Amino acid sequence: MSSNLLRTLLTRQSTASTRLFSSKTCFFTSHKLVNAKSGFSSRVLGSDAFSTFRTLSSAKLSPSTSSRGSVLLLLPGLRRTFSSSARSLLRYHPAGRNNNGGKQGMFAFMDRIPQHTVFWGIMGLNGTVFLMWFMAQQKWQQERDPSAVRFMAKNFLNGWGNLVQGRIWTPLTCCFSHKDVSHILMNAFTFFFLSRNVLRMLGSRRFILLYLGGGIVSSFTSMFYALATNKGGYMSHGASGAIYSTMSFLACVAPTMTFQLYGIIPVPAWLVVTGLFGYDVYSTMSNKMGTTDTVGHIGGFLGGVAFFILMRRGRIV
Repeated sequence: MSSNLLRTLLTRQSTASTRLFSSKTCFFTSHKLVNAKSGFSSRVLGSDAFSTFRTLSSAKLSPSTSSRGSVLLLLPGLRRTFSSSARSLLRYHPAGRNNNGGKQGMFAFMDRIPQHTVFWGIMGLNGTVFLMWFMAQQKWQQERDPSAVRFMAKNFLNGWGNLVQGRIWTPLTCCFSHKDVSHILMNAFTFFFLSRNVLRMLGSRRFILLYLGGGIVSSFTSMFYALATNKGGYMSHGASGAIYSTMSFLACVAPTMTFQLYGIIPVPAWLVVTGLFGYDVYSTMSNKMGTTDTVGHIGGFLGGVAFFILMRRGRIV
């Protein structure tokens, strides 16, 4: 497929693509913010992916009757398209070359990772860190030994304190960190129903870059804002920054796609992202963030949009 056609698919909203993305995706997420004195509360496409997008867009999809939330589960016609299409249209092949004849880059090996491994790997990492938080808190409550809690705070919370002390991995590790049951359940619910569709579009490598890149942008946005407002003692953690980057990217690709707010209320993707972004900006400016790191959310949204723009301009292949 020529590069001109790839750009056309990103910039045009054809009737076929509108039919494709008039499906339902359930979502809800939060990012927790933490005070040093209190508990924590926080925070398509290379050539083959475009080929898949073109094939799916031209398919005649039957009306959806399911409410499970996944695009592929909601549209039987879409599922048949995936299962009956040529394999070359369904996956990004790491051994290939881009349209300019160049190699895919130093991260090409990531495309050899099966997509289900990427998906469940991220879910598993979040679950593992959550269990580590649980065990650390139990040790503190039962044995009055804070060493495990200190270890978690030093290695899985995002903040200037950790960064200036040389723990440069914390802007990334905090994206897999949740210590409250409600926090991880909300983010896992959103990730489960939303991310698989983007993963299928992008392939393993580009999805990992989007997800981790969005999370890192979210972390640094939160830290810079805390520094600018003399709140350097605040720390945050949670996957919502990375998840919001995935959401905003999907909204850029398919603005007329329908999300199901809380799994019930159908709302166009562009309206959902615009509304959430506006709410987070308002909460930040009016100092009504509460226990939620709304600045981290804003960073995640911007990270997803930036990824979309870079792909559209051919900077990410």
